[in-house]
Amino acid sequence: MTMAYSREIIGVILGGGRGTNMEPLTPYLDKPLIKLLGKPLIYYPTDNLVRLGLKSIYVISRNPAKISNELGRYFNNISIENVGQKGDDIDSALRMINEIVGKGTTIVSFSDVILPREAYELALNSHVNSGKPITILMTPLSDLQGYFEVEINDTVSINKIVEHKSGYAWTGILITEKEFLISLQEFNGNINEALKQFKGNINTALWSGWFVDVSYPWDLLSAIKYLMIDLKETRISKDADISPRAVVEGSVIIDEGARIDHGAIIRGPAYIGKNTYVGNNAIIRNNTSLEEESVIGADAEITESLIGYRATVGRGSFIGSSIIGDESTVEPGVVTLNVLPSGVEVSHLSPVIVKGKQIAKLGAIVGPKARIGANTVIYPGSIIEHNKYVSPLSILK
Repeated sequence: MTMAYSREIIGVILGGGRGTNMEPLTPYLDKPLIKLLGKPLIYYPTDNLVRLGLKSIYVISRNPAKISNELGRYFNNISIENVGQKGDDIDSALRMINEIVGKGTTIVSFSDVILPREAYELALNSHVNSGKPITILMTPLSDLQGYFEVEINDTVSINKIVEHKSGYAWTGILITEKEFLISLQEFNGNINEALKQFKGNINTALWSGWFVDVSYPWDLLSAIKYLMIDLKETRISKDADISPRAVVEGSVIIDEGARIDHGAIIRGPAYIGKNTYVGNNAIIRNNTSLEEESVIGADAEITESLIGYRATVGRGSFIGSSIIGDESTVEPGVVTLNVLPSGVEVSHLSPVIVKGKQIAKLGAIVGPKARIGANTVIYPGSIIEHNKYVSPLSILK
């Protein structure tokens, strides 16, 4: 469903950040191109803008050729112009917007913030009804550490928060008219200096639904969970090969070319990507995403995890609350422990309730092209660099 508006509306997606907090997942791949449920991160804000009915979208990124190639797979009838970013920070991207957008209302969003379409609709409707030149979409959070806070005092400001406090986080969505874009350019992309010029003339819209700011690797696991909220039924490609002795239950997507062997159990929500293989008696469950051409060996168990492109998890391994980078290999018998010790704090990581107790769960973050030797035990929160070789029978703390 698309929305209809009488004014011209243009979309701008900011996708130029280096993603240094996403290491070790990004040595070869820019953050907007990391895939979840078979699609790159940047697909999700782009799809929301398209569903609003926008016909003109600009993407500002460090690698416009790769972004253009990836988005071209999904959006053929939309004008998406890819622009190379001048500089590496947010300010650099914000000051460029006025140069590339000629007129009309502009929706600015980030390639690494994932929200449902309804959040975009709420923000745009609020902006149109307010009659003000700028709208900031914010959401309440009980812990703002690591997020951008929207502070509303005499004026409105947006600042990164490093301490624990409650308040309103910026969702990364900004809707503006031309005069604010001009101000952003004049102040070299400094959003707070630009906001000062519009004191008393700023609209804030409140979103109370889900929101994921992908700043750290483990945010990808939250994104998988929320992206699958609306999946209410199983969708199986006619080109998938599923053994009659396999079990598929709950909300599951099984993409084309996937092969599910005898005795395997797929318990949704889960995504089984293109040309993946799930071996005999393996278990895939609880918000797991197996990306394209990944291989899961017999008797392995994967839960609440992201298994990257062409990654392999060997026979009898347990992977929980973890990310296995593209083209990495986990040999047989590897175990990831995923309950963090009491008192350990990790930005953006919310505890879960298990049997009435709050626990924080985070397994291993394994970079691309790493190899974890057989029967290794990996302690919670371990980070394994890309190309790293871990000897069999290791204990990683």
